[in-house]
Amino acid sequence: MSYALLSPNPGLTHRTGAPEASGTLGTLHLSGTPSVCDRVLAPVHVGVAKELVHLSYEDAVLCTSRQRLGAHRFAVTAAWPAGTSVPRPGHGTHHDTRVAAQTIRQAALLLAHAEYGAPLAHAVLLRTFDFAIDPAWPGSPDRPTALDIDVTAEETGHRAGRPTGVHLRMTVTSAGRAVGTADTAFDWIPPAVYRRLRGDYARAVDVQPPLPAPVPVAPAALGRTGPHQITLGPTDRPDRWVLRTDFSDTVLYDHPVDHVPGLALIDAAQQAATLVTAPHTFLPADTRTTFDRYVEFDRPCHLTARTTGTRGTLTVEVTGHQDGERVFRTTVTGPFHP
Repeated sequence: MSYALLSPNPGLTHRTGAPEASGTLGTLHLSGTPSVCDRVLAPVHVGVAKELVHLSYEDAVLCTSRQRLGAHRFAVTAAWPAGTSVPRPGHGTHHDTRVAAQTIRQAALLLAHAEYGAPLAHAVLLRTFDFAIDPAWPGSPDRPTALDIDVTAEETGHRAGRPTGVHLRMTVTSAGRAVGTADTAFDWIPPAVYRRLRGDYARAVDVQPPLPAPVPVAPAALGRTGPHQITLGPTDRPDRWVLRTDFSDTVLYDHPVDHVPGLALIDAAQQAATLVTAPHTFLPADTRTTFDRYVEFDRPCHLTARTTGTRGTLTVEVTGHQDGERVFRTTVTGPFHP
């Protein structure tokens, strides 16, 4: 099986230590009831270095603290800044699923490096990435949103007695309300192994590839602020698009990478789901993705969408193909308002 890269650490090629900021807070609000082994709490580590979540800029870090609750149970807190909600005409304001996906990604990387010893220079390979956000949870365009993330981990691989992969299950709450879940599995491998795996494609791409034009819809129809945030270009079919990889979108392309990041593919799938259900309103609530192969920048990747479902709820299956091979599959399920 191939993977998508959860993104390398920008500028880190030889470092193996994990930057650490620590402190102590009071008891965190968590979903669920702690088991007996969870009642002895470790200190809360406050502050998250950008290197731990593979980012170039401190202000892009959404996670704010972590705490070990048990052998494989953790609490992570996060904060979404004001202005991350998306208006849906006639259906209020909802939280941006891109921010939700980025938060899950950061929490996963934070725990991999800080709690499971994944070296910062290793490549983190994403196998699956599933997350759900309650579509009835109203967004607030004027206020930041505080999140508590309860995480249960399972080690999925070992080498020389050290973990080389984890499967994480997360429950997300905000102000005491359960608002989402996530489930993701990934591995990490040394740089030399990754270079052998990728061969001629191991070098990060820092020159913008040609972009399809025009964008298929007005950015506002997808809850976006500009064409740089549109991840799809049109084709001659209403259910098929070509992937756009616009490096000026720093949410998806924080730093140069050697292939299309998994979160960029997920965002493209969600945009495809919105387009194929237009002009009706579709609210992505549950998104599940499996990655089959790497998606390269130097040739086209096409996405196709197919809808199924019952009255009021719709599932859109989006598949990506490159060179005639399936590279990923995403299903997006949510409320549908004709």
